[in-house]
Amino acid sequence: MEYYELYDVLKSHFDSGKGNVEIRDLNVKIESVPFVSKASGLLHGSGSQDCEEHQLPLEINEKAYLHYNQPSVDSKDFDIECNKRFDYYILKRADIETARGCIIFFHGLNEKKWDKYLPWAYELAQKTHKAIILFPIAFHMNRAELIWSDRHQMTQIVNFRKKRYPENTNFSYVNAAISSRLEAHPQRVFWSGLQTYSDIIEVVREIKMNKIKGISQDASLDFFGYSIGSFLSLIIKMADPEQLFTQSKVFCFCGGMTIDRMFPISKYIMDAQATIKMLAVFTELLSSDFKFDDRLKHYQNENLHPEESWFKKMLRYNYFQYEREERIREIQSQIKAYVLEKDSVAPPIEALNTLQGGYRNINVAVEIKDFPYEYSHMVPFPLTYKHQKEVTKAFHEFTTSASNFYNQ
Repeated sequence: MEYYELYDVLKSHFDSGKGNVEIRDLNVKIESVPFVSKASGLLHGSGSQDCEEHQLPLEINEKAYLHYNQPSVDSKDFDIECNKRFDYYILKRADIETARGCIIFFHGLNEKKWDKYLPWAYELAQKTHKAIILFPIAFHMNRAELIWSDRHQMTQIVNFRKKRYPENTNFSYVNAAISSRLEAHPQRVFWSGLQTYSDIIEVVREIKMNKIKGISQDASLDFFGYSIGSFLSLIIKMADPEQLFTQSKVFCFCGGMTIDRMFPISKYIMDAQATIKMLAVFTELLSSDFKFDDRLKHYQNENLHPEESWFKKMLRYNYFQYEREERIREIQSQIKAYVLEKDSVAPPIEALNTLQGGYRNINVAVEIKDFPYEYSHMVPFPLTYKHQKEVTKAFHEFTTSASNFYNQ
C-alpha cells in the first residue's frame, strides 16, 4: 500500500465519529480516552495561580498581556474549556490485547488535526508492537478553540494584523490565532508546555495504576516528538519527573534544537511579527534573569523547581550551554534525531549543534536525510500520486529508523 493510500484509509476511519475504531485489514485499533487536566490552575485567568508546592503567592501581571480587543484571540487561557477536558488517542496493533510498551507522541506547533500523523503512528505501532499515545499539546488539536480554525473569523484577525503591522509577513488565517496569542504573551509557550508536561505525568500515573486499558502497568515509556514536540520531549526527558522516564528513549523528527534555532515563520505556523516578538522576549527574560516576570522566574529557579527549569536551558543555544550539554551527554544513548537536509524550519545543523554539542563531543545519533522529491518541514511526505513510490520508500525508511531505535 502506498503512503497516500494508507493515509486515506486511516483518516476515513479516524474521522468516522466513532470513539473506538478497528481496521482489521490493517491490524490496528484506535481508541479515544477522555481526560481532564488537573494542571489548568497554572493558566492565565485561574483563581489559583500560586505555587502550591512552596505555598507562595504568585500573581499574574495582567499588564504583560497584549490585548487586541478581538474576542476570538483575547480569551483568558483558563476559560478555554476544551483545553481542560478533551480526548487523547491510543493507536495499537489489533492482535495485541495489552501492550508491553508505549510511545508518547507529540505533534508540531499550530496543529489542529491528527490526520498526517496517523500513518506515522500506525507504522510505529506495527513495527515496535508498542501502543502509541497521540497526546495533544495544550491549545492544539482538539484542545484548540474551533473559532481558531474558522476561515471567516480568522481572516478578520489577519486583516487586523495587516493593518496593525504593515511590514508583517507570512500571515494567514491558519496561523492568525497562534500568532496573535504568542505575540500577546510569548510566555504562553512555557505555561502551555508545563500544563502538557503535568498532563503526561498524570497519564503515566494512570498507566502505573493499571487504569489505561490495553497498556500494561509495567509498560516501557518512550517519546516521539515532531518539531516543537521534540522540544517538549527533550525537556521531559532531561527533567525526568518522579524518575518516570529514566529508561525512556526520545526520537526527534524534524527537531532536536533549542527554540531560538528553529525558524517557524510560515503561513502554516507563525507570522514574522509573532516569531520576532517571541524570540525577543525570551532573550530579554534570559539576559535579565526573568526580572520582568516574577511568576516565571520562580518556576525557572533551579533550586526551587529543578525539573521545570530545564525549559530555560532549551530556549537559547548560547545560554546554559554547559549545563544542557552535560545533561544530554548523560542520556546520549537514549536520544536520536532524524532531520531533513532541506528543512528550513528545523535546520539539521542546529540539531547537530544542540544534540552533539558545539565541539561534537556528545554521542547522540543524528541522521540527516534528503528525500528525492519536493518536501518541506510541514509536509515531509506529500500526498502526491506523481511521486508515490519515492514518498512511500522515504516514509518506510523513516519509520524503520525510528522503530529500530526503539527496539534496540
